[in-house]
Amino acid sequence: MAHLATGVWGRVTLDQVLRKNAANAPDRLALADFADRSDWTRGEPERLTYAALDRRVEALAAFFSGLGLKPDTVVACQLPALADSVAVLFGLLRAGLIAAPLPLALREAEITERLDALGAKGIVTVAETVGEPHGERMLAVAADLFQIRFVFGAGGPVPDGLIPLYRLYEEMDRLPPMRDIARKGNAADHCATVAWSLDLPAEAGATPAVVPRSHNHWIATGLMTLLEAQIGTGAVIVSSLAPSGLAGLGAAVLPWLLSAGTLVLGLPASVDRLAEEVAEHAADHVVVPALFARRLSERLDAHKASANLLVVSGDRLAEVELPRGTAAVDVITLGERALIARRRRDPAAAALIPLGAIGAPSETAIAPTLVETQLRVTPARPGAPSPARDGTGELMVRGAMVPEATWPEADRTGLRDRPREGDGWVRTGIIARPDPERSRNLILTGRGSEIGGTGGLEFDLTVLDALFRDVGDFADAAAVPLRDEDGFERLAAAVVPKPGAAFDPEGFIAALAEHRIGPHRLPHVVLPVPAIARAPSGRVMRAGMASHLMRR
Repeated sequence: MAHLATGVWGRVTLDQVLRKNAANAPDRLALADFADRSDWTRGEPERLTYAALDRRVEALAAFFSGLGLKPDTVVACQLPALADSVAVLFGLLRAGLIAAPLPLALREAEITERLDALGAKGIVTVAETVGEPHGERMLAVAADLFQIRFVFGAGGPVPDGLIPLYRLYEEMDRLPPMRDIARKGNAADHCATVAWSLDLPAEAGATPAVVPRSHNHWIATGLMTLLEAQIGTGAVIVSSLAPSGLAGLGAAVLPWLLSAGTLVLGLPASVDRLAEEVAEHAADHVVVPALFARRLSERLDAHKASANLLVVSGDRLAEVELPRGTAAVDVITLGERALIARRRRDPAAAALIPLGAIGAPSETAIAPTLVETQLRVTPARPGAPSPARDGTGELMVRGAMVPEATWPEADRTGLRDRPREGDGWVRTGIIARPDPERSRNLILTGRGSEIGGTGGLEFDLTVLDALFRDVGDFADAAAVPLRDEDGFERLAAAVVPKPGAAFDPEGFIAALAEHRIGPHRLPHVVLPVPAIARAPSGRVMRAGMASHLMRR
């Protein structure tokens, strides 16, 4: 395979890379929690050397295996940015299990749907973060899903009903060593994680799909950020992102692993708190959502600290201007399909996304290709409007980091494999157009019209339309994504109250929350409208409604 020939893919699994790091630098600090950890979750801050981390990973793997969790069993993880969260992830991988990292924002209804579809047999979570009772929620999910055999508690003391992992760490020196997992073929080609994504087939609503990612896929993803950001051996990286998704794993955990560096993790209460951790650890790099990048750059100056900013944004680049002299790399996640990292030439302007083969570092002409992009312009159907003349189309990706394999559970669950075209191209559902000034670069314009997203989480807008109507008992309703002047997305509920009915937006949002959906699907604002704009087919004309609502 071409990826093997270029050296991007190999035969080493992620947990084997960790084991090698422990052998080469056993006393180097591998993971550290923010100093204020106990303010937002249970347990005291931890600091783990590579040797200590590898021992913990080995103990976890032996424990999971000893309980009868067989290789390739799916175990869900809803874990915050903690040192122990990373240890749990690698413990699952060393046991040959498939991790299914879940965003912290998901609630019972969404978690149940995903775990049922994935056939998960176990769950790992923490007791709470900032008062959100993850442990109790997962026990409720397990009660609804008979397939769940174990609910493990990480990160310190946990509620009754969860299996506490911290007690394992107290006795791990007495545990038998983990037996090597026998694998057919190349172990690095086996599935390491699965993620849940949404696709948008033509003429239909969003359809769930599973994205299985192998160890080799993850290494290629990590190399993109590592090489473009020039993360050197032993580098110190600070991140506030949970270890889930392409952002948390591809921009933080994988570059840390491949650089044998130090990863400092936490959930800062403010940007200034994040800057304090960067200064305290003399960090070389800091992973930060685009929303907070400018403020962080300013606070780092106030703390007389400097670090390369890894500015994470989603499927539409946020035009965040950074102060002069700021070193920054834009990390763009294309749903759960691919990740592109590009160094900013000008701090005031986001990096451009190339059309075609993309390697790293971008300054090197001979860099191996990690991902390729192209636009697919859909031909017009008879009687339909012609395609956009500016070349707008759906972004397609393929390459060493892009999963193509069929998820083993797809036939049983009805979930689709990644939507593929010929020659390995994978649809993303993201709309883009060529840059008129630089034709070999792309401008991302957003998702398909029926997929929304906030905080990096995708959701089906048509499902929300129906939920809004039912919960609010409105004559009609629609979920409408709005973008502010900085390009950040907020969700609005456009509602048509029934004649004579009271309009109570606060009560409506509270009623939605009772349906156990995550905050990313709760509207930021509820706006009454005389009617919902619809096409003759009945499809909500969201772009036009968004323009109208933004002017109010």
